[in-house]
Amino acid sequence: MELSNLTLFSGETFDENVLGAVALHQTGNAPVQSALLHDFDVVVLMLHEEQEKERIITHTIAGERRTQSVHVGLSALERAVMAGDNNELLTSLIAGEVIWDPKGILGEMRREIIQFQGPLKERILFMEFSRFLHMYVKSKRYMEAGFTMDAYNCVLIALYHWARLEVSEAGCFPDPAVWEQVKGLNSSVHKLYEELTVSTETLDQRVELILLACEFAIMSKMSDCCTILLNILGSRKEPWSVKELLQHSGLSQLGAELPLVLRKLVSRSQIREIASWAEEAGDGHTVRYTL
Repeated sequence: MELSNLTLFSGETFDENVLGAVALHQTGNAPVQSALLHDFDVVVLMLHEEQEKERIITHTIAGERRTQSVHVGLSALERAVMAGDNNELLTSLIAGEVIWDPKGILGEMRREIIQFQGPLKERILFMEFSRFLHMYVKSKRYMEAGFTMDAYNCVLIALYHWARLEVSEAGCFPDPAVWEQVKGLNSSVHKLYEELTVSTETLDQRVELILLACEFAIMSKMSDCCTILLNILGSRKEPWSVKELLQHSGLSQLGAELPLVLRKLVSRSQIREIASWAEEAGDGHTVRYTL
């Protein structure tokens, strides 16, 4: 589609710096879970090289057609694919009609999602494992403090990340509607979800049961899911600081989770920590990590 046709399609004027565009229509095979389509006939995802704000939204009317245009930078869309935490951008990218892609950027992103192997799979496995572990630990701490409802909420989120992990391990990119994917895998995590939400046991008993299952899954999945981190740690002789690891492109989105993963790997003797004196540490020592 020519850029002039794209302009007519959305009712907006776009410059030639637009990298690509995807249209998600209200009619046809549009996913029902896309909130972006609420009260709009079409959503147009506009991809830019970079922009000052991560996401800019505009509304236009052309005749009877109402359009919502979402302008995002390339890095923001790449983060959405990696993190899986922006369902609307993912839904538009995966299910929308590519209407402008002169450099093939959108087509390549879609191919990587469909093939789901190599670096993309490794990063998502590590991302979901890290978040699974993080929410499991938070739930466990809430239970120890007697805050059962907060523990329930956290372990429910932990199961969500476990479900995304199971789908990824099965060789599929986790969709926004991940529980529908999990149903077809005959996975234990779906049964645990039902046990947590509809069981006749007390809430405390349900949460404790799920926490035990989570702990076992974390121990069994740790090595395979942490491959990307282990490869980074082994890529040089010098040990890594947490700051250096968080500056790495494959780990930069895990500021809250990465320290916890590192400590867990140390406790399981899969990596080593090395303490060395450093001026910025005051009276203490800087801790670095290596294989």
